[in-house]
Amino acid sequence: MTADREPSTLPAGQAAPAQVPNTTSDVRETRSAATAGEILVRGGSHRSVSARVHRDPGASGCNKAMPQGLKAGGTTVRQLTSGGLKRSYRLHIPPSATMTTKIPLVLNFHGRTGTAADQEAYSGFLPVSDRETFLLVSPEGTGTPTGWSAGATPANSVDDIKFINDLLDTLQKELCVDGGRVYAAGFSNGAFMASRAACELPDRITAIAAVGGLDFPQKGCGVPVPVIAFHGTADEVVPINGGLVRAWQYAGAYDAFKRWAQNNDCIEPSDGVGIGGDAVRLAGGDCLAPTELVVVNGAGHVWPGSPALPKQIATPVAAPELIWAFLSRQRIGS
Repeated sequence: MTADREPSTLPAGQAAPAQVPNTTSDVRETRSAATAGEILVRGGSHRSVSARVHRDPGASGCNKAMPQGLKAGGTTVRQLTSGGLKRSYRLHIPPSATMTTKIPLVLNFHGRTGTAADQEAYSGFLPVSDRETFLLVSPEGTGTPTGWSAGATPANSVDDIKFINDLLDTLQKELCVDGGRVYAAGFSNGAFMASRAACELPDRITAIAAVGGLDFPQKGCGVPVPVIAFHGTADEVVPINGGLVRAWQYAGAYDAFKRWAQNNDCIEPSDGVGIGGDAVRLAGGDCLAPTELVVVNGAGHVWPGSPALPKQIATPVAAPELIWAFLSRQRIGS
């Protein structure tokens, strides 16, 4: 199977989740609150952890007129030029949004072979955006099939990190965006993109949600970033225990979770807590940044709780609600 987007079906049986490794093997020696200039002692080594500050794009759209063609309660397809390419995205503005109050923004990355419109509907974020008042931005990937320069995508000349930067610059200058509450979510290849963006843009991406494709980038991360991920135990496209995704060797969601927990300085082993149906939430303990993995027993390569899922492969886990509950608690300072 070459695509890493199309949902798979549930197996007849319910396989138990694979055993989850401890998030850390280090023993805490000393630790204080996560503040700027904090010194941690981990296994005899010292390192400083500085508080993240979100990037100021300069001009802000707050207290200005809403740009022509945009309206609260509507979704608009827009374009911008980034890296010499015309890129497009879908922008949904919730009905209660104004140009006088800063609101959060969620980037919503589709999977390979998908589109921005697909992901906008598949993610189930639209009603949450309207109810909770956040901007929902669903960017369009590139290539054939469409995708993102992350994970299983071979090295290429498309600079998706620059695209995200240019996109956020545009939106923060035109609308009233809370720069300390900009989040990234994605499915499959889009989850790989969200994972990459978290590490390469820690001054822009406050926290991420990765569905069916949590990854810890090979280059690593310089700072802790809050992460929540979802993965089905029966996923044959992006296997939870690792395997080939296209021609790329994926280490697996458990491995990525462990690495994120280490990056986020989670001291205690993860605990598994049932959250309804056959889902278990694993969470790193005593972390500088919250780190969670929701394992959905028996689920395939799907976005749990998607309104687009056929009844026979629906899951009891409402990922859109759980994702927003997690993301909305995270913020970075100005």
